[in-house]
Amino acid sequence: MRYGFLAVSILGATLSPYLLHFYSSGAIEDDWSEKDLPANRITASVGMAFGSTVSMGVLVVAALILKPSGIRVESFEQAALMLTDPFGRWGVPLFAAALGIGCLGAAIEVSLNLGYVISQALGWEWGEDQKPHEDARFCTVYMAALALAVLPTLLGAPPLRVTMIAMALTVLVLPFIVLPFLILMNDPHYLKTHRNGFIGNAVVLAVIVLGALLALVVVPLEVLGG
Repeated sequence: MRYGFLAVSILGATLSPYLLHFYSSGAIEDDWSEKDLPANRITASVGMAFGSTVSMGVLVVAALILKPSGIRVESFEQAALMLTDPFGRWGVPLFAAALGIGCLGAAIEVSLNLGYVISQALGWEWGEDQKPHEDARFCTVYMAALALAVLPTLLGAPPLRVTMIAMALTVLVLPFIVLPFLILMNDPHYLKTHRNGFIGNAVVLAVIVLGALLALVVVPLEVLGG
């Protein structure tokens, strides 16, 4: 059960659905046009490939270093040990720096996306390039989200467990976020000649089905997997 929950969590982290809305909001804010499509295709392809490679690398290194030592990771302090073998005393600082950069980037993206979603739904002014007094409610939302995000840890919840649960619960909303985007990807009014092809639709549909199936098992896996 624990391995099943881990697999669901990794998928949730890799296919974070908030990125779809976050990225499209940035496209609107920066006034992207058709001439920006090639650069964005490269950015999306290279970025996804790089992120997936890093994720696989973390799993391989953890298996090679921690498994033979019988270390069962229950905290970030234990996870840091995977870098002490190849890097010695620099392993822990390197792990801390990588973890800090990853957490900071994710926190900023998720908080901004929450501001985008709420502001767009309620018709508020929004945009990270505007001055705070021009979109005060948008700024309030993402600043409040950053502040509230630290509460679980301050209240004593183990950071690694909070991370795992958040990654797994991301899978629950995956079908509800991706399905509307699949419809938009085939709308000739918005995309004209740039609509999805058969292969693209098949891949996205497969992700939606996989996400829906995983959403049905993620909570039992979380409970039974401890």
